[in-house]
Amino acid sequence: MGVDDRLLIRWPAPLPDGRRIVLRHRASGGTVEEPVGGDRTSAALAVGELDPGKWHVRLMADRTDVPLLTDDPCFSFDEMRAYAGLPRDRAVRVVRSSEGYVSLRVRRVSPHAEVEAVYPGEGEIRVEGRLAYAGPRPGEGARLTAVARETRRTVTRDARLDGTEFRVCLPVDAFAAEEPALWDLWLDAGDVHARLATRLDDAPGKRGKVSFPRQLVPAGERQMSVRPYYTGKDELSIASHLVPEETG
Repeated sequence: MGVDDRLLIRWPAPLPDGRRIVLRHRASGGTVEEPVGGDRTSAALAVGELDPGKWHVRLMADRTDVPLLTDDPCFSFDEMRAYAGLPRDRAVRVVRSSEGYVSLRVRRVSPHAEVEAVYPGEGEIRVEGRLAYAGPRPGEGARLTAVARETRRTVTRDARLDGTEFRVCLPVDAFAAEEPALWDLWLDAGDVHARLATRLDDAPGKRGKVSFPRQLVPAGERQMSVRPYYTGKDELSIASHLVPEETG
């Protein structure tokens, strides 16, 4: 899948004349067809305007069609990063099933701040990543805003933004004022208000699988535990709560 939303398919040897690629929408049954190129070893389809949902990719011969098979994994993180680096409201992803069948997943998207690295330690939480589906924001400042879910109290810090890449450092003691609190993280750059999340790595379901160490912050005579975590939607948040007192 190219950044220009064209699906390119290649075969190692020429196909018989008359072959066509058929995209079939699973929900509606609607189809899009494209002939195999004159070299009979390739086909290129414009898929950027497809309706959201799952599309089966099939190869038509005469009046019958069969599923398109491939041994290509159909995923490259570098290509996915490049694809998400452009402004989009619709994303197309090629999917290969365990049996080798090819399909397309089309979904509506809005900009988010793709988290690629989280470094908790030494009294701070450093986060690095890049804006997804928003495009570069040249000449614009950026700011990270943490919002406490219950009280709506906010903590803000300036972020460094270079093209689409961002870096921000959050001092953990800034999250000790609310007890307990869950903080949702947003990156603001110009007119973009983007939730921090990790979604481009083709590994959903990070909650309970990815964990970060906690840091302890003095809170009066007690201590507050502060740590980043992933929500059920693979969004990055911060949890802060009082450490239970030990009982003798």
